[in-house]
Amino acid sequence: MANCHGRRNTRSLAALAIRGTGTRYRDCNLAGAMSGSQGSTREKTSRTRAGRGCDTSKAFRWLCGIAALSGCQPPAGELDAPATRLSEAAGESTMTTWTCTGSPCPWGDLLSNHALPWSASASPVAARLGYTASPAVYLPAASANGATVSIDAGSAGVYAGEPSGSSHRQLAVVPAGASYQVSGLADGEVLSVQSDAVFDYHVTPPPPSYTPDAGVPDAPTPDAPAPDAGTPDAAQPLTSHAVTWTCTGAPCPWGDSLTGDAAVWPSDAAPITTRLGYTVSAGIYLPAASANGATLSIDTGEASAYAGPPGAASHRLLATLTAGQTLQVAGLADGEVLSVQADDAFTLHATLPPPGDPGDPPGEVIASKQARWRCNIAACQGDDWTGAVIPWPSWAAYQSNARAGDQSRSVFSTDGAPLYPYMGPWAQGCKVTAESGTVLIIEWQRGTNTWRETWLTPRQSYVIHLTPPENGAMIETYDGSPGFSVSLENCTPRPLQP
Repeated sequence: MANCHGRRNTRSLAALAIRGTGTRYRDCNLAGAMSGSQGSTREKTSRTRAGRGCDTSKAFRWLCGIAALSGCQPPAGELDAPATRLSEAAGESTMTTWTCTGSPCPWGDLLSNHALPWSASASPVAARLGYTASPAVYLPAASANGATVSIDAGSAGVYAGEPSGSSHRQLAVVPAGASYQVSGLADGEVLSVQSDAVFDYHVTPPPPSYTPDAGVPDAPTPDAPAPDAGTPDAAQPLTSHAVTWTCTGAPCPWGDSLTGDAAVWPSDAAPITTRLGYTVSAGIYLPAASANGATLSIDTGEASAYAGPPGAASHRLLATLTAGQTLQVAGLADGEVLSVQADDAFTLHATLPPPGDPGDPPGEVIASKQARWRCNIAACQGDDWTGAVIPWPSWAAYQSNARAGDQSRSVFSTDGAPLYPYMGPWAQGCKVTAESGTVLIIEWQRGTNTWRETWLTPRQSYVIHLTPPENGAMIETYDGSPGFSVSLENCTPRPLQP
């Protein structure tokens, strides 16, 4: 496992791509940590302000963020089969076993996990880095693009990549009652749907009208707002700017300051300027709601596109483009952001999806408060955790997380006044809309090591839905954030029950 830092020790890897010696900006997958990429909502264990400590769950750690490996290719012709038909299907996930039958088998001789078993008519692939999966759980791109995966019970992550790739990128985490339409898989890539625990699913094949261009994704994913009818906005010429990341908070893992060339997004797309304690001199992080469905074309120079949550340690590489090449962006999860960076100056044209209907104006906008999580029992010897929260009246929320040992914390403002961010069961049904900054919503059972987290960037909303035994929530953000603001609906505080 990667070394874990701060109170959010196993936040999935994503990030400001930082300069490598003698190379262009690159994805800083700081650990190759075996912990999986983060999606919009997923269950975590053993950390956050709800808790802390490294995530020891086996989920996804053998799929995502593994150090680069080589020497394992799928059997000849396995991915060259003609496009086959994906059948409509529904059922329960299958406990799948990966058995080492070749090399390099980087995760031992045998491992298992819940996964979606694809219909035989779709010719799923079973080979992965020297393992043979039983049943075959890797769906070729030709069958996957355009398909819709719906989760009826439980939750599952959707992953894509090449069978011989050292890790697969996470496209989405789909909770119960939600769907995800697959798009943007390149030739030779495969799709899998996996989870730590059993889940129920149904799969809808691509509609007859679905005709993707070769290697180019079609419509934006469901995470993006649906475009209005009519002609999309014209491509906007953009010139990269030399931007500076200045440490204004914590943890600032790359020193006090660093610079690089990046695309600066138009202000009406609500770009973000904060990252792991740094404030960027221009808006280079484009929220998923504005990025999904965008088309980026490089006119001069070379640049790389990255995506991931602002509060994570590294971003995944989407593509490296040279002059004349185009990327259509798809698959960013709620809470993720897009950046385009390079060592040297470049120019591009960007066509962003038209904004969705703004709907009703937001209610009262509430600003977060800077907070410190401090040890509150003799058995706790750890340092303060830092961040920002939405506080509540003392009679409606808790000051402490009711955790044990070094995980036990009470929350205070920077001037030492008590804060009460831990909402009670009345959080059920509360609609949270991000108005500025990056927002993190925690849903959990008070005092335990298990929770779910949902990331929001401006224009995105989420309705808190507590699933028993969950009995509380918290509205916060990532370590080192300068703060955020939200508007709330159906979120009236109620007295805590004794």
